[in-house]
Amino acid sequence: MRSTLAVLLVALLGSSAAAAALADSAAPTPREWLDRMNRAFLEASYDGIFSYYSGDDLSTLRVVHTVSNGVQRERLVHMNGAPREIVRTGDAVECILQPGDEMLELESSIPSGPFARAFSKAFEGISDHYELSLNGTDRVANRDAVRLAVTPRDEQRYGFRLWLDRETGLLLRSELVDTKGAKLEIFEFATIKVGGPISEQDLAPEFGAGALKTQLSLESTQPEATPRKSRVNWEPHWVPDGFTMASWDIRRTPSSAKSVDTLMYSDGLAMFSVFIEDVPDAGATKLVSRSGATVAVSEVVRGGPKDAHRLVTVVGEIPTATAQRIAQSIRYVAETE
Repeated sequence: MRSTLAVLLVALLGSSAAAAALADSAAPTPREWLDRMNRAFLEASYDGIFSYYSGDDLSTLRVVHTVSNGVQRERLVHMNGAPREIVRTGDAVECILQPGDEMLELESSIPSGPFARAFSKAFEGISDHYELSLNGTDRVANRDAVRLAVTPRDEQRYGFRLWLDRETGLLLRSELVDTKGAKLEIFEFATIKVGGPISEQDLAPEFGAGALKTQLSLESTQPEATPRKSRVNWEPHWVPDGFTMASWDIRRTPSSAKSVDTLMYSDGLAMFSVFIEDVPDAGATKLVSRSGATVAVSEVVRGGPKDAHRLVTVVGEIPTATAQRIAQSIRYVAETE
């Protein structure tokens, strides 16, 4: 009798282990969770309140998103600080601001490229330079979440900790961490409603007294569309492995007619921009500043027509040493090369 019970117990445990192994094999992989997150951002309807901490600044915002006839529609409302809204329909973006808002000055310097929400990162191009791993479960905004770690394999970029909605894959919380694990930026939904109808009223901006409107287009200039060297004659001699040019543009500064060459690079997750312009009449010196995860590094280089001095500024969510090395490596490339 004992031997029979032992055989039955072994068989039962064996079948349970096989069932568990089968269930594990059917569970989504870390990369599949990232794909689910991207689809949720693009395809899902959601309305939520989130907080965003960066440096010494803590912001509270409301985001409303839906897709109508294949076109993304979104409204982002700042709920503290200066009244500010950003409304998007497809590639058209309308900013509703108050007079004197610093964003009015920044708008013309925004590099062309994909629409960058404070809480949304371009995870679809994850390369061999990051390790993905599942890290248990949790709850965020009263919803079950899967925890995912995105760890860089070198010290040239930062890592992420992600909390994804178990039901939809939507990003509920994210932490951007430096090479020592310190938190540089935190995004987290406090409340969110996923699915269900989104009304026109929810998507309609509110215009306060004296509000100003500014228009943006999200259509970017791709490097493949036109030979790069026929327009932008500057390039970094060094960028971290895995970073490639995502877009380029030539813009005008808000206060003058001077042009600014703009290059944007991405490794599929991290991004940085390079701005090359004439040295201001008042002169310029080396500069390093940081707010949260975003660093701005300026260097003065020589090159181009008449071998003149140029001011190079690198801005992005990358380590300071990485940004400095990129800025110092900028060189002029002649059309004939």
